[in-house]
Amino acid sequence: MKHIAVLFITLFIYANAAAESLKIGLLQIEDSVPFYVAEKEGFFNQENVRVELVPFLSALERDSALAAGAIDGAISDPIGALLLDKGRGLLKITSLGLGKTSAEGVFAILAAPSSEIQTLDDLKGVEIAVSNSTIIEYVTDRLLEQQGFSPEEITKVEVKKMPIRMQMLLSGSVQAATLPEPLSSIAAGKGARVLIRDADLDQSLSQTVVVITTEALNSKKEAVQSLFKAYGRAVEAINGDPESYRSLVVEKGRIPPFLADKYPIAVYPAPEPFSKDLFEPAASWLVDKGLIETITYEDIVATDFLND
Repeated sequence: MKHIAVLFITLFIYANAAAESLKIGLLQIEDSVPFYVAEKEGFFNQENVRVELVPFLSALERDSALAAGAIDGAISDPIGALLLDKGRGLLKITSLGLGKTSAEGVFAILAAPSSEIQTLDDLKGVEIAVSNSTIIEYVTDRLLEQQGFSPEEITKVEVKKMPIRMQMLLSGSVQAATLPEPLSSIAAGKGARVLIRDADLDQSLSQTVVVITTEALNSKKEAVQSLFKAYGRAVEAINGDPESYRSLVVEKGRIPPFLADKYPIAVYPAPEPFSKDLFEPAASWLVDKGLIETITYEDIVATDFLND
């Protein structure tokens, strides 16, 4: 009987350990690198949390998995997170990723090599290729508004897929486009003219965030806290010796070979709550466009569990 009791206790402990595992969805962007470093360096194991990193090729696939409960969390952005949740209580923004400062910005508005657009003023009334209702459209609007453009002077055309958008820009099928890194650098290397970058501003416009489903926060809180401890250790490792992780940044960020040796490696911030100052402009933009009803900061941002 004693052996049977020991067996049941062992099975119970194992079952609980398995229940505390997490699945985190990642896009192929440099913002995901700390998770891969935590895996590579064994930080997840050392913090006693099982983490499966699930790669996605598109934000749509990632968001579908989040909505279905197939993953517990993901790298996202404020616009995407708010649009997916829409006040339903599906998820929480649990930490800022990249974008604490404008230096971490990754977006640029570019003019086609064959166009006559030379300055920002030349963009007034010209269609800019974007993906609608995304962080890219948001950054485009905010960039131009900060340069004095009125809403009537900002004209956009939708080209959803970014590689196609870049090719249309280079061929002159569109006169201007907003692209993220590394596509903006690739396009610039092929003759497109960079008119403005969000990294050149004083204020951060684009951020990534880590989102965790409300269900996972409620049922696996300790595992989530351990996840962020491991993430924080990975950030320290990258910032302490960025060159040792260059190959991983190049691989996971899909940095093209001609940029691999000189692509600047970001200084990753430690896990911290997404601030109200960064939340409010994104939320108000979505409300003004009629894409969501009002969502308060407290509705969707978790501000306390990182310190528990």
